[in-house]
Amino acid sequence: MSREGVVGAAVGIADREGLAGLSMRRVAGELGVSTMALYRYVGGKEALVLQMVDAAIGEFPLPAQRPASWRAGIETAARQQWAAYRAHLWLASAVTLGRPQMLPNLLPHTDAVLRAVAGFGVDPATSMYAAITVFGYVRGVALNLEPEAQAEQDTGMTADEWAKGQADRLAAMVAEQDLAGFRALLGPEEFDFDYELDQLFEFGLGIVLDGLAVKLQRMRTPLR
Repeated sequence: MSREGVVGAAVGIADREGLAGLSMRRVAGELGVSTMALYRYVGGKEALVLQMVDAAIGEFPLPAQRPASWRAGIETAARQQWAAYRAHLWLASAVTLGRPQMLPNLLPHTDAVLRAVAGFGVDPATSMYAAITVFGYVRGVALNLEPEAQAEQDTGMTADEWAKGQADRLAAMVAEQDLAGFRALLGPEEFDFDYELDQLFEFGLGIVLDGLAVKLQRMRTPLR
């Protein structure tokens, strides 16, 4: 048994059952050892979860060659994070925004945004706020991945199929209330909206980066 083996077993449990199904006893049972034996390798559960986060993010490293533009640099980091969240649905709930985890495989993602923003010549606080904003956006959308997967499993319906089943109810509610925006959507032509979270992620990422560009350019410092 090794630390990597314990972390790998824990990641496998979380992938199948979510963090709610993870316990030191559960991991020990998976490995066929005593619960106390695990503490020599990974410490307690809190320490184990941190190592799981680092291992999961580490599966999606940033490319060795840095992207040519500031925007491509942030897009690359954001999409690698999204891929990690996609692969490990529990991951978004295990990382934090207010007290970031200092993990070897996670820090380079923040560093990539800091390097990209540095091209604007902004102050350190602005650079950090930009990195946290990007991180928070990706994690915020990713928090919907696990509940959506669970809902699809429970109902047997995709998000699109569920939405179609709610069409009559939505139309009735729009008719009863002054919801002009929804009335425009439910006009003469059928409103066909794709609830795919990957598309939502990409759409929102573009908005975040457009907003960052405007915000930073207003500081009157040239792009490099």
